[in-house]
Amino acid sequence: MVIDDDAALLKFTSKYLSRLGYSVSSFDNAGTAWSEFSSGGTNYSLVVLDVSMEELAGNKISRMVLEASPEVRLILTSGYPYDVEKLLEPGRPRRVAFLHKPFTPAMLADTVARLLQVASQGQC
Repeated sequence: MVIDDDAALLKFTSKYLSRLGYSVSSFDNAGTAWSEFSSGGTNYSLVVLDVSMEELAGNKISRMVLEASPEVRLILTSGYPYDVEKLLEPGRPRRVAFLHKPFTPAMLADTVARLLQVASQGQC
C-alpha cells in the first residue's frame, strides 16, 4: 500500500514497486487508505506512508497501522526529518523505516527489501 497526497510521487512510488514485482494499492487520501487497510479485505505486508498528509497526521495513522497488523512493515516518507524511534517496539523486530524525500528508486528498493528481509528472518 502506498499513501501520498503528492500525485507525482504516488505514481512514481507505485509504478516502481510494481516494476519490482510487488502488488500495489495506491491512495492519495489517508482516510480512504485507512478504510481499505482496516477492512481486512487485503493483507498488506508493507505500507509506504507520507507522514505529512493533512487528513490524518503521520504519527496517528502510523500507530493505527502498526497496532492493527502486527506483521505489517511501514516506510515513512517526508521532506522533513522524522524520528522513527518513537514508533519502535522494544524487543520486537524492526518494522519501521524512514525515507527522506526526494528518494531514488534504488533507495526505495533497498529499504523495502531490507524491511521485508527482517520480517522473514524475524530479526530486530
